[in-house]
Parts: sequence; structure tokens; C-alpha cells
Amino acid sequence: MSNKNPFEIRFDVLNMAKEMMDRQYEMAQTQFWQQLDQYKEASKDVTQVFEKYTPKMYQPSEVMEKAEELYKFIVKKD
Repeated sequence: MSNKNPFEIRFDVLNMAKEMMDRQYEMAQTQFWQQLDQYKEASKDVTQVFEKYTPKMYQPSEVMEKAEELYKFIVKKD
């Protein structure tokens, strides 16, 4: 077991939160491209796909919120 100081632990949690948000964004992008291909194959208007499925890039504040949620588990005293 490593002896990490509180700053290292917080950095690890922040990194984990960012990786989770990255993965979520990648999944949204994949869904977007799949929907775009389906609409093109069906000769439908692709503007609906752009309006409905274009993924929104996460903001730093959202990463911080996710990190705080994960950090609550670490400091939990149960």
C-alpha cells in the first residue's frame, strides 16, 4: 500500500473524474455518429441528428462536481 498525501489523493480523484467525463463524451460521440449514419442511409434530414445528438463537451466545473462526488466516498466514516 502506498502512502499518498492528501494532495496526491485529491489529484487521483480529479483525474478519475476527468477520465469518467472523457468516457461519457466519447460514448455520446459514438452515438452521434451512429445516428448520423442511420439518418443518411434512410435519406432523412440530418439536421435533426445535429440538433438532438451533438454531444456537449463537459465544463471544468462538471469535472469538479464529479470529483467531489467521488471524494465523498473517501472521507465517508461508515
